[in-house]
Amino acid sequence: MPETTITAKTQTTFPGSSIQTLQSGKTLGSSSAQIISDMSKMTGHSIENAARIMDEFWDYVGNHSANWRKDTHCLQIPKFGTFILKPRSKTFIKKQKIGKMKFFKSQFIYRDKDGKWIKNGNAKARINFSLSPSIALESLPSPPFEPPSTQWIENWSGKGHSRLSSKRRISVSIHETTEIPLKEVHALLNCLFQATLFAIKSNEKVNFAKRGTFIKGNRVSFKALPSFERRFGLIR
Repeated sequence: MPETTITAKTQTTFPGSSIQTLQSGKTLGSSSAQIISDMSKMTGHSIENAARIMDEFWDYVGNHSANWRKDTHCLQIPKFGTFILKPRSKTFIKKQKIGKMKFFKSQFIYRDKDGKWIKNGNAKARINFSLSPSIALESLPSPPFEPPSTQWIENWSGKGHSRLSSKRRISVSIHETTEIPLKEVHALLNCLFQATLFAIKSNEKVNFAKRGTFIKGNRVSFKALPSFERRFGLIR
């Protein structure tokens, strides 16, 4: 696999020194590095592009106003899982016996007994995650993973983003931002999802630098880092 020169334009959150270490064939201990390495090896694409796809995916997740559903404030990714905003304090909800709630300017507001919308500092939001119901972690296949179908790319005219599935919209968005060929983006992104799920199954904790950690317990959850939640305005 040819080595890719790292430039200022293509520099990612994943450190350039770490990309060079992976390019040299050495391994790193972090979850992000291992998944980037797996993405590159299984698709045949460069380490640098694998790192860029990972960064762009998390940037997509972090852009709540543009990419999440406005009505439910969630980002659903088929055959992976759903990111959703939920109140940070369950105790507050139980005490207030809240019915309908809405997310508004970094916090949830709720309707009181008189039908008025109320703001409360204790009803701050947090990023939550739930695994797709179609995913059974224990029966996931081991790598290498099957490559995704690219038939839709061959038939797609480049218009009608809203008609695409959530996963395909992410691929198109990353392609348009990076100018990496769409088939390459789609292959690397698909491998990112599968490698992440397999890592959750195998390691129970999967940390993504500057974003957060997937944790396997009775269910799979995601604990976002404060720096990542600040992008939503969830915390100051």
